[in-house]
Amino acid sequence: MTDGRDEDGGVRYEVVAEAYRDLEQASGRLMLIDRLAALLSQTPQELLPTVCYLCQGQIAPEFAAVDLGLAEKLALRAVATATGVEPVDVVAAVREAGDLGQAAEQLLATTAQDREPSLEVAAVVDTLHQIARAEGSGSQGRKLDLLAGLLALATPLEARYLLRLVTGNLRLGIGTPTILDALAQVYTGNRKDRPVLERAYNVCSDLGLVGATLASGGLVAVKELRVRPGNPVRVMLAQRLSDASEIVARLGGRCMAEYKYDGMRVQAHRTADGDLELFTRRQERVSNQFPDVVKLLQTGLGPREAILEGEIVAYDAAAGELRPFQEVMFRRRKHGIAEAARDVPVGLFCFELLYADGQDLTESSYLDRRARLSEAVTLSDRLRLTTALEVSTAPALDAMFEQAVADGSEGLVCKSTGPDSIYHAGARGWQWIKLKRDYRTELADTIDLVVVGAFAGRGRRRGTYGAVLLAAYDPETELYQTVGKCGTGFSDAELASLPARLAPLTRARRPARVDSRVPADIWFEPSLVLEVLSAELTLSPNHTAGWGQLKDDAGLSMRFPRFTGRWRDDKEPQDATTAQQLVELYRTARRAPAG
Repeated sequence: MTDGRDEDGGVRYEVVAEAYRDLEQASGRLMLIDRLAALLSQTPQELLPTVCYLCQGQIAPEFAAVDLGLAEKLALRAVATATGVEPVDVVAAVREAGDLGQAAEQLLATTAQDREPSLEVAAVVDTLHQIARAEGSGSQGRKLDLLAGLLALATPLEARYLLRLVTGNLRLGIGTPTILDALAQVYTGNRKDRPVLERAYNVCSDLGLVGATLASGGLVAVKELRVRPGNPVRVMLAQRLSDASEIVARLGGRCMAEYKYDGMRVQAHRTADGDLELFTRRQERVSNQFPDVVKLLQTGLGPREAILEGEIVAYDAAAGELRPFQEVMFRRRKHGIAEAARDVPVGLFCFELLYADGQDLTESSYLDRRARLSEAVTLSDRLRLTTALEVSTAPALDAMFEQAVADGSEGLVCKSTGPDSIYHAGARGWQWIKLKRDYRTELADTIDLVVVGAFAGRGRRRGTYGAVLLAAYDPETELYQTVGKCGTGFSDAELASLPARLAPLTRARRPARVDSRVPADIWFEPSLVLEVLSAELTLSPNHTAGWGQLKDDAGLSMRFPRFTGRWRDDKEPQDATTAQQLVELYRTARRAPAG
């Protein structure tokens, strides 16, 4: 049938593969939205959640942590089995094409060029779930047989994207907001309704659920979606300022100043069955890596069902001493967990309670949430609330800042205490403002930026990258705007590892969501975030961050940027420093008196 549906109402996987191809080739955001809308309008209601996940490059919500357990070597063997080509020849094809999916497409173009599309979306996704569930003795053989079976039925184009999906290399240049725009366009006829869908997604983190709710009940039903234990809530984010007077004024003359700890932010969920799961801000499950934190909460968290946020900090309770962030990252491992827990003890400093025994607290004011948090947690040496003090003057805030630094924290998060101080899931607004010691220096600010490109190395860096092109995120346009290139601060080992680390993100041309006036030697899909120290920000006609906000035909660039050595694996690219934050930092620096 011409619309891609089978006679039984199913949707052929070819329809999705064709959409993937078109999305890869799209050159602008409106084209992306229109192509997604075309795909979603072809999708029957019962398959809409599945297709929504596929648009995200997944087969289930991200937090479900469905692991196919398919290394590229196993996928390569499946290609060999399905095409009848020797594995060594598949390896050669991958080397020439630069991508397993592309190589499989080329091989099948020879061996199965006249194959008629027969794979259905539902059958493909069901098979992938079977692959994920295969465990124990013989599981690798079972996974191989299942994937080879799909490839034996796939057209060349389907094989390209099926393999990219299973190996985690399906990067289409679209973000969740773009998919929400397409859903709004299809089901309400107006992309201006996206904020309603976005709020729902931010509280449930399940795009399929949002799509299904919209299709069945319209915007009214979507507005009724609430937080639920087991579904991570997209975290509320903070703006940043370096002047205490400005912060107090922004927050209405009074705020709660909380210590900002140098650790890993987690969201703890306890469901009605008693299970307790820890999620990172990227929705990764880390309970197995921090069994000591789970134990702390099992005994110290009162509500039967709850969603709590806190910061896991490397903490020597006996000495009352906070340890560096890198020590917390030492705990992020698959093996030797008990030994790591012994060598690097941690504590949990709690700062938010978002749900308790049937009550959604995200609509409550900050002071109400803080009071409920105090009631919900039984404190101990390693289970604490963040240190917090309500202040109403700039001198009091400065004094609290100095005390926080003296106590070993990064600085403060200053939070609104007004009646409108609800928890804005997934939003970065002026209800929370960070005051960190890095921001107080006159010569340097640390910023988190996204790698979007690279430049070939020369001299002793020949054969690797000499520098990376970095960008800030602009949530208004959903673009990553360049702010400069950085080649300083990388060790020789880090430089040598960069090509392999960035290889899955490589793109033949500039991704549609990268706004750059600088031609990189190689482009990457925005994904990896790193921390940079810069002497200052300057106006630039060559970089696009904050373009036109400070001067016509100019953006912002970094002067003497240096990689700090800290990869922000805990951050999504859209959680990086925003272009507007860079504009604010520039303005603040220009207002500051000369030292």
